[in-house]
Amino acid sequence: LHRVDRRQRQMCIRDRGTVADLHGHIAYVGVDQNIYVFNPHTGVDIQLTDDASANKRYEWPTWATDGRLALFASRTSEDGRTPVFEAYVADLGSDQPEVVKVYEGVGQVFNYAYWAPKDCSVRKGCRDLALLLSSLSQGMFVELVRVTPGENILSQTIPGGPPFYFSWSPNGDRMLWHRRVANRQRFDIFDAISNGIDNTLSIVPGVMNAPSWSPVDDRLLVGARSQNHAQTDLVIVEGGEAMPLARGLDGLVSFAWSPDGTMVAYRMASQRSYGPLFVVDAQTGENLLRSPGSGVIAFFWSPDSEKIAYITLANPPGSFNASAAAALVASRLAQPEFSLAWSVMGIRDGVTNRFGGFFPTEAMAYLLTYFDQFAQSHRVWSPDSRHLIYL
Repeated sequence: LHRVDRRQRQMCIRDRGTVADLHGHIAYVGVDQNIYVFNPHTGVDIQLTDDASANKRYEWPTWATDGRLALFASRTSEDGRTPVFEAYVADLGSDQPEVVKVYEGVGQVFNYAYWAPKDCSVRKGCRDLALLLSSLSQGMFVELVRVTPGENILSQTIPGGPPFYFSWSPNGDRMLWHRRVANRQRFDIFDAISNGIDNTLSIVPGVMNAPSWSPVDDRLLVGARSQNHAQTDLVIVEGGEAMPLARGLDGLVSFAWSPDGTMVAYRMASQRSYGPLFVVDAQTGENLLRSPGSGVIAFFWSPDSEKIAYITLANPPGSFNASAAAALVASRLAQPEFSLAWSVMGIRDGVTNRFGGFFPTEAMAYLLTYFDQFAQSHRVWSPDSRHLIYL
């Protein structure tokens, strides 16, 4: 375990108003590369940082469920040769919030971050923040940072990957990992209390990225290699037993639990095309819904489990080219001459509403490329399931 002295330099927040109720607040990176929080109820911005520069930029503000906000900075060393990564935490739910540095990695590059959904069981206010980082010396790895108010910061380095995708249990005590170890992909269950591997699943990963722990209990949702090794079975693992939801799926399989844990959505993608979106019952595997068309690039459940939003190209209805979509996402949606469109499908009635097109920013394109991981930690829906936010 590595320790970071809590007396390190702290940046005071430029407070333009108190934050009494953070429900629905939006954290964003401003045009000056600093971090702001917008209060949609009052229309007031709070500026959290003021030291961004040509050599230092902030990115990917990440909320915890208790009102803490993680923010990350990338810069170069004084000699201009070495990348330096910094992680900060602002407790916006406290009376006197400060931005405190909790981690610094020289020669490390930031990929992704994901807060545990609950406090550590060891003490009140203790919360784990998982950072997915890369370096020339370590390759891809997870740095698990434990943040406890008034105490030193603890961190643990976990090697593996690529790939390295992960999902927290609903109580925040364990993680489900999909990673590569000794040139073999596997599913591990990590115990954050004992800081060790609790179990390695016998299931061999299929063609998939992010696994998903049930948001309400101990069921695990994974893509397993099928008997035909070129295909993937979508399965739920519970009590050591695997229950298939869908068998023999082709291409890359992406999936997500509904927030209430009763349904699972998934879609397949090959090098040539993207398929439709399917919604199935998490107990029986019964097909409940299918999107009216193919070419689904990414999808996101609403918090109330009543709707699911998905992204396609913004071509006129009936003219969608799924092959073109696959090529665009494979290149991280970086071409300026295309636009994307949201559609929202109702779970109860199956009615789908399609909305106008937009041109994604680089950050939005990155989120959509790895949406099955980001959907577990970064919300595009408002808490009341009425609005979507995108860049």
